[in-house]
Amino acid sequence: MLSFFYSLNEFLSKDSIFYFCAFAGSGMFIIQFLFSLFGGDHHDQASDPSGETDSLAFKWLSKQAITGFVMMVGWVRLTCRKEFGLNGIVSAAFALAGGFLSILFIGLIFNGARKLRSSGTVFRIEEAIGKEGMTYHRIPKGGMGKVIVSLHNHTHEIEAISLQEEELPSFTTVHIVKKVDEKTVLVALTK
Repeated sequence: MLSFFYSLNEFLSKDSIFYFCAFAGSGMFIIQFLFSLFGGDHHDQASDPSGETDSLAFKWLSKQAITGFVMMVGWVRLTCRKEFGLNGIVSAAFALAGGFLSILFIGLIFNGARKLRSSGTVFRIEEAIGKEGMTYHRIPKGGMGKVIVSLHNHTHEIEAISLQEEELPSFTTVHIVKKVDEKTVLVALTK
């Protein structure tokens, strides 16, 4: 058993593996940084092929995390050996801990950045309930038309059904009463 640890220590004492990790990881980090800086990396790691984003699709083992792991394993191991004079097994343990910490740190950064996304001009139809709007396309008796409503300094066009029995012509001021479905509201004449 002691000979296993001795041979493991001898293997881990070879610096060439860790120099490779340090320089290859650093090189890949610089390449990824330049691609993201100049727009060469258009792949969003949290999106599926349809372009829709799913918060559960976040991957802890992204290419940035793997690059960070390899780079940190190399540099931490070399620092432990050259600056602190630690033996092969102890310095490799610190290197692995540093690599896993870099994966955690990078994952937390990407998770935090994802939370900063804004829906932009997308609105929830529930926000229009109780607001005043104007018919954009006439609403025929028993049919569907369109109303425009201003929400969050943006004008939105929403399909609408009238509560009244008669037709509502274009440019009539209406009050949005309730949501019918995800794209349609029920409106009534403003009194």
